[in-house]
Amino acid sequence: MKRLIALVLLWTLALAQGLEAFWKAVEVPGGVCADGSPYRFYVSPGDPKKVVIDFQGGGACWDQATCNPQSPTYRKRVDVQELYLAQGIYNRMSVANPFFGWTHVFVPYCTGDLHVGRATVDYGGFKVHHQGARNAQAALEYVFRNHTNPERVFVTGCSAGAYGAVLWADKVLATYKNAQIAVCGDAGVGVVTGDFPGFAVWNPRLPELPGLSSPPKVAEVYRALAQAYPKAVLAQYTTLLDGTQIYFYALMKREAAPSEATAREWAASAQEAVLTPAQAPNYTFYLAPGGQHCILPRPELYTLKVGEVSFLEWLKALAEGKTPPRVRP
Repeated sequence: MKRLIALVLLWTLALAQGLEAFWKAVEVPGGVCADGSPYRFYVSPGDPKKVVIDFQGGGACWDQATCNPQSPTYRKRVDVQELYLAQGIYNRMSVANPFFGWTHVFVPYCTGDLHVGRATVDYGGFKVHHQGARNAQAALEYVFRNHTNPERVFVTGCSAGAYGAVLWADKVLATYKNAQIAVCGDAGVGVVTGDFPGFAVWNPRLPELPGLSSPPKVAEVYRALAQAYPKAVLAQYTTLLDGTQIYFYALMKREAAPSEATAREWAASAQEAVLTPAQAPNYTFYLAPGGQHCILPRPELYTLKVGEVSFLEWLKALAEGKTPPRVRP
């Protein structure tokens, strides 16, 4: 009863204070978004020994067509709608949330470069600041400075944030050698065309792991992380016909809208990408039917079930440092 009263009082305070009741903005000196606007990240305080490092999604851009100021394919400045909606893992009031009571560090995404860019590019009349690496590095340094010896760390992100999570995971794993760490990419399986120019354009900060090609395939990174850090748990989630991932794959093929052949091609490649690291015993995945993009920011996090395995229980196991079963329809 006392806990329920405390939660009601906290909720009342949240309604009165808005976003600031749960999330503290941390300004980043020198941090910059695609359009030159300033960068900041957000922290929701909780147990200092349990930390979520969460990379936001929001598309990408890599050429004049996708990077122009009117393009809808990427965020151009800090936008934290997930925090306002407070669904999925952002529901800080729900005791059903596997990360209820944890410290949650939210790393906004506004640079069009999967959180790893180190370039400012002139696309012919307009510039885009692909400086995601600078921004992400500042957020991670804050975490490392303020949480020197956590017991559990969960590194994640939806869509472009899934790439941010896996491409920065080596830094987290190398820093926290004694923590239980899970890395979970949500709806970013890394299917790209052979001539995709993004990494060359962005001049990215990439994982420091042996055996990776240049640039590395996402499946390679998961496999390399699982091998280099056998005590960690590596995981992926996606739907089998993720409409947003198919859309971006079609853009890489210069299709205005995805053809049926492109959708089938993506689906086959996506399953291969998810299954490739499966030789590692500390790697797992959750494949779901349908075409919805991402699950961590959505209420379906609490209701989805494939076969006999609910996503919520699967996610709870990850949060506890366990390797849950591999799930597919």
